[in-house]
Amino acid sequence: MFHFDKNFGLFLGQLTNNKFHKHYAFQISVTSKSNFTLSLKNHSDYIGKAFFLNSKVEHKLICDTNQLSILINPLSAIGHQLFLEYGKSSHTDLNDNLSEELIFLLKKFESLEISFEKLCDLTSQVLTKFKCNCELDNHLLDDRIIKAFEFIDKHFENVLSLEEVAEHCYLSPTRFLHLFKEKTNLNFRRYQLWNKLVKSLPYLMKNSITDTANTFGFSDSSHYTRTFIETFGVTPKFFLIRE
Repeated sequence: MFHFDKNFGLFLGQLTNNKFHKHYAFQISVTSKSNFTLSLKNHSDYIGKAFFLNSKVEHKLICDTNQLSILINPLSAIGHQLFLEYGKSSHTDLNDNLSEELIFLLKKFESLEISFEKLCDLTSQVLTKFKCNCELDNHLLDDRIIKAFEFIDKHFENVLSLEEVAEHCYLSPTRFLHLFKEKTNLNFRRYQLWNKLVKSLPYLMKNSITDTANTFGFSDSSHYTRTFIETFGVTPKFFLIRE
């Protein structure tokens, strides 16, 4: 089962044939019944029930029971708070309120107390609460970056230019890019790709990959597929099959 919101995607199911891959999105994965086996390239395996994975970390997760994986846009307010909390490591074994609340929701779904739609809605609420708590704890370390994320989130329906966001933060484009990279360790231009991909998903459900690529400003289907994999770690075909 898949669900995509503007700043996160959610996948519910088993991971039995997972291969090594990496993606731009942050990832939180939890399971309620049996442990994950998390493999990282050139590292020993890790065992646990909840993990945070940083952007562009090559990994493989194996879980033979239901698991909940959330792919989060690093260039969102929620993503920024995850970066401040966990972004110094390639991965983190989660054992905190965030993981506990997500595992609790997964258990409620597995016991048929809530629907998949309700699970998605409650997951969004948990992530929003985490963001708000972290903003208080971090005392808005750089209000210009927070201001940028708030502006991007508010205007998600538009693909904002670098110049628009920089002007909103009272910075030159060059200074904004430098500050953004310094505070997030990410490339601002990735925001535009995430935005276009998420908007393309409803269209993709009814049209070919080639038509979708052309409609949403990608040079061809190969470019669209490559960007999709780099962002989410799966191909558009995988999304369609699972949906």
